[in-house]
Amino acid sequence: MIDLGSILGSLMTGLIRARRMADEQTAALAEYYRDNPLLEGLTVPRVRIPELTIDLPLLIENYVEGDTGKMEEPKTAATELEKQLKLLMSKRNFKAKPYFYDTFTAEVTKKLEVLNQTDTPVTKEAVARSVQNAFADTLSRTKTTLSDTERESIANILRENVQVAGIVKEPLASNIMTNIKTADVKEQASNANVVRLKITLKEEGLEWATRASESGGVVRTLQAE
Repeated sequence: MIDLGSILGSLMTGLIRARRMADEQTAALAEYYRDNPLLEGLTVPRVRIPELTIDLPLLIENYVEGDTGKMEEPKTAATELEKQLKLLMSKRNFKAKPYFYDTFTAEVTKKLEVLNQTDTPVTKEAVARSVQNAFADTLSRTKTTLSDTERESIANILRENVQVAGIVKEPLASNIMTNIKTADVKEQASNANVVRLKITLKEEGLEWATRASESGGVVRTLQAE
């Protein structure tokens, strides 16, 4: 058995590799045309597959239900994050108001409890945003002033600690287990378990774009053609 997602990923990856191999051959051919007086004025051939349709019969053999994951108990996570926050603040010689850390712990606990009551998967990003919002609300409620740089730095470090303090078990996606072996499909196929998967893959290109960074360097990013 093989996961349906793995099959789809392999098909898409195979098309990407095919495009790469074709482009490598085109590049080599371009150099050959350039160096040959009889060919240098001709157009270099290039093969592309802008669209590919695959009709794939397969057997559905099993369904593995996913798991939304598990958070740490909100109060426990909040207490751990409070320790991290105290350490960060002490390194910056920040003297907090007496109720600052208690407010932070209460805000984190409240927001994580709300998140824990939803049926959505427990992700690092969801927990991190809850903690960041709790930190921002704490600054507002206690009328604590930090520079934009300090605020961003502390918020980012808190995000990094979320994985340790906030998540006990990572979420798992559901899996559909399939069989694509031709012999098995022919022997075991029935109206109850056989599926014909028709997939259309469309080729899109990316290209490098460069821009100057604020520090004077160069930043390169991939963008659609």
